[in-house]
Amino acid sequence: FQLLFPQPSTWRREKPTSMPGVKFSVRCDATRPGESVFIVGSIPQVGAWDAAKGLPLTTSEKTFPVWTSSDASLPAGKVEFKIVIAKEGTGAQPRWETGSNKVVDLSSDGAHVQCAFGNPDVQLAKDTNGKSNGGYAAAVELPLAAPAAETVKEEPHREGHHTPFRKQQSRHIVLGGDGSMNEDMSRTPSLMMINFEELHADAEEQEEYLKELEREKLNVAQRRMASGSLLQEMKKITDFADPSETVMLQGFNWESHKAGKGDWWSVVAGKVDMFADLGITDIWLPPCSASVAPQGYLPSQLFNLDGSAYGKMDSLKALLKKMHAVGMRGVADIVINHRCGDKQDSQGRWNVFTSTGIEHRKSFAGIMDWQGWAVTLGDKFSDGTGERGPGQYDGKFDAAPDIDHGNEKVQNSIKVWMRWLRLEVGFDAWRFDFVKGYGAEYVGAYCKKTEPAWAVGELWLDMKYGGEGLDYNQDKHRQDTINWINSTGKESTAFDFTTKGILQEAVRNCQYWRLKDPNGKPPGLLGWMPTHAVTFLDNHDTGSTQAHWPFPNDKVMIGYAYIITHPGIPSIFWDHVCDWGDNVRNQIGSLLKLRRQSGNKVDSKVKIHCADHDLYIAEIGEPAALRVALGPRHAGDADGGYWQHGAAGDGWRVWISKAAAAK
Repeated sequence: FQLLFPQPSTWRREKPTSMPGVKFSVRCDATRPGESVFIVGSIPQVGAWDAAKGLPLTTSEKTFPVWTSSDASLPAGKVEFKIVIAKEGTGAQPRWETGSNKVVDLSSDGAHVQCAFGNPDVQLAKDTNGKSNGGYAAAVELPLAAPAAETVKEEPHREGHHTPFRKQQSRHIVLGGDGSMNEDMSRTPSLMMINFEELHADAEEQEEYLKELEREKLNVAQRRMASGSLLQEMKKITDFADPSETVMLQGFNWESHKAGKGDWWSVVAGKVDMFADLGITDIWLPPCSASVAPQGYLPSQLFNLDGSAYGKMDSLKALLKKMHAVGMRGVADIVINHRCGDKQDSQGRWNVFTSTGIEHRKSFAGIMDWQGWAVTLGDKFSDGTGERGPGQYDGKFDAAPDIDHGNEKVQNSIKVWMRWLRLEVGFDAWRFDFVKGYGAEYVGAYCKKTEPAWAVGELWLDMKYGGEGLDYNQDKHRQDTINWINSTGKESTAFDFTTKGILQEAVRNCQYWRLKDPNGKPPGLLGWMPTHAVTFLDNHDTGSTQAHWPFPNDKVMIGYAYIITHPGIPSIFWDHVCDWGDNVRNQIGSLLKLRRQSGNKVDSKVKIHCADHDLYIAEIGEPAALRVALGPRHAGDADGGYWQHGAAGDGWRVWISKAAAAK
């Protein structure tokens, strides 16, 4: 058959008083699950500007993003209208496209009105109803919808990125006589004009869109599915982290609950594009549940996300959706060593807990309704009805009731809550707080029952000090961390506090000899178990306004030159990227770019050439792809035939191999 174009609008014919068989086809890919598209306009047949009475359009898996109405009988003449997105039966506010009203002049029966959400263009074609053209309507290239940020107040997708299923301008859409899209005919004429880079990007976004739909489906069904079946389905939609490509940002500091003025989530959302450009793959967000302390580390009602000082649940979900749109994962801060009671028992102890925040989900009733039996025996909040005391190595936390993770109901409740964080809220991964307070085996169990993309635990243990300060050998410290990782079944990584302690001592006192252990390896966890070592300089506890154990401010970039070039998974602190100015942020960005270009892995080999008091030189990779020099002494020139300059600053310099740079 023949590919036709719109009938000329200059045809003249006598206008009848009524136009039967008028059909609307609309391109709209800004809908969310459960939403539909309507034509709402100036005459009663299209709602008389009442969205609840508009003309409904439908789509299907094959025709999306084209929505089509059934035949309508409209009066002849001009009709003004707009495209509206609404969710029927929910009472939710409809979303109207912005801009001037669309106008169509109906002058013949069988008219086919074609337009796009947010685009002012309207095309009018004659529907042949199968009488000619092989049963296909006059085939046109439907106008593309305008970028969502320009047409919808609630931006559904990142500006500048194509939305799922969007057809590019070079692709023709051929409509059948019933207004549906014929896929084969729409593809065939324009294959030679497809931009395959754009097609690949479309495919990736379509995959993410389908994951969102599946996540919604599993969220609804999670309490009705067998645990094993649910986990199998969750695994299918999990973007499991590649540790060699993972770079985490701690997305807050100790004062963020104030700085956000009640909506820290939106503050982070405003910087997502910048973080993506830096090369951040994961953002660790602060505890999101209602908490007695505004920082979130004394949680009470775990399901009550609207009670958080960081903002409302809807704002958090919007942030995570925006992160997913740019390929970034959200890491939830899981604070479960302790929990603050909502009410007092008969003896005045705060050990009565409720499920407040999830009342609208009947299948979740009573999940978090705990009492004194959930508290470890011997705790000051215990009523003596618990099953067990703290473990042999459990650290004590006096500010709130210590939770007995050996209790089966406690375990099941926490697993349900964490699955809810994944399926309802949109988190991807876990950061476990204060893990020295309960058994590592429980961390492993929670990971196995929630299918996170990855996990990291905060095991902050005391390092060994002597008469002259920090001891050189910290093997016991890193071995204790490895023991904890192994006890999780290697389900979780751990923050490398060993490397932090040694590195900050080395740069503060010009003792770079500390950066090489007796066996010639890096002295921290990254030297023994780099695949499970999350390296960092500071966090909300060690730095920020608390500054319990801060990295020297004037040596921060030396620290980043070390952890970003070396094995392990680097974690960047919010303050250094967002509060210390463009120069520090740009230098961190340059180091992250070199890390990506080098192609080095999470467990790349480190060859230390020098570890003196004032100079450290190492080459990373096999063959070596990065070379780093730290310290006040000049490192000399690297082999110009092999290396080229990468980045440099006060007290540090990095080279990249010419072979790696050429890639």
